[in-house]
Amino acid sequence: YEESLPSSFPSDDVTSLHDVSQERMMEDKVRTLPTTNEKVLDYNSYLAHQRYYDDLKHLDIKYMDFGNIINARGDVDGGRLIVEQRKKLGKGGVCWDAAFILGEHVIAHEEEWNTESNSAGDVVGDGDGNAAASTSTSPPRIVELGAGTGLTGLMIAKATESDVVITDLPELEGLMEDNVRRNFGGQRCLQDDVVAGDSDESSSVTLLTAHDRSAARGTVSSRVLRWGVEEDYLGAPYDVIVGADIVASLYDPQALARALHALSGSDTRIYISGKARLDRPHEEFDAEMERLFERVERIREPSSRLRSPDVFIIVAGGKRL
Repeated sequence: YEESLPSSFPSDDVTSLHDVSQERMMEDKVRTLPTTNEKVLDYNSYLAHQRYYDDLKHLDIKYMDFGNIINARGDVDGGRLIVEQRKKLGKGGVCWDAAFILGEHVIAHEEEWNTESNSAGDVVGDGDGNAAASTSTSPPRIVELGAGTGLTGLMIAKATESDVVITDLPELEGLMEDNVRRNFGGQRCLQDDVVAGDSDESSSVTLLTAHDRSAARGTVSSRVLRWGVEEDYLGAPYDVIVGADIVASLYDPQALARALHALSGSDTRIYISGKARLDRPHEEFDAEMERLFERVERIREPSSRLRSPDVFIIVAGGKRL
């Protein structure tokens, strides 16, 4: 930077300009939507500095613009991802570091789970309680548990050839649906938004992603899935199960492990991210996972540009019968 400045600049001015440039690089880029004052964060601007990692750092941001999601080959042909947050919904309405890290890690390690044929088991549920044979031409079937905003699953569906379903409790169904429609809906959905008279901020953000929705490499849908409610386990077994920051004191860690077991087949791969906060829930979860699965590994340095400390990923497989 200094070499590009005119040679007539005094050295102290060069230093001052350099400091200003560095300071600007260390700022989050946030724009405000007209008439509504809703904030949109350019997430890549945060990744460029990562000065802070507290969980509530972006709580007041309405829309998180993650830009084009990068696949394992470094391509960005999956299109842009903009995710809405609704803090009034509590923990589930916010994008967490562990969700972004999990999305990038699963995408980076696509070769682990995206094989030429479905391998979650001998049969795949058709949604009506019937069994259908897996076919070699079908994309891997992925379910995200406790998806909240749906960030992890949406990232995976943007960047990989997969069939993703994001799930959570009934109170989060509307948020999941809106984020799916915003990033994967067709032109008809965009027209419906306008006809329905959506607010300016919703229409504006929908337009930001409308041009490249069809570029997504995978497909995604959303629905309710409650742990321990077997009628919600439609479609099991899945090829891949993911969950971001869902091992917490708010939930029963053993019930989560049993839900993972029920949704798995013999070759299902499971990726669960977490952030070290409370040891007791993780200890209970780990113990139950080791009882239910043959392989349970903790990865302490996930493959992600986000370097949030204390975030780890548990990879499991080998369902015990």
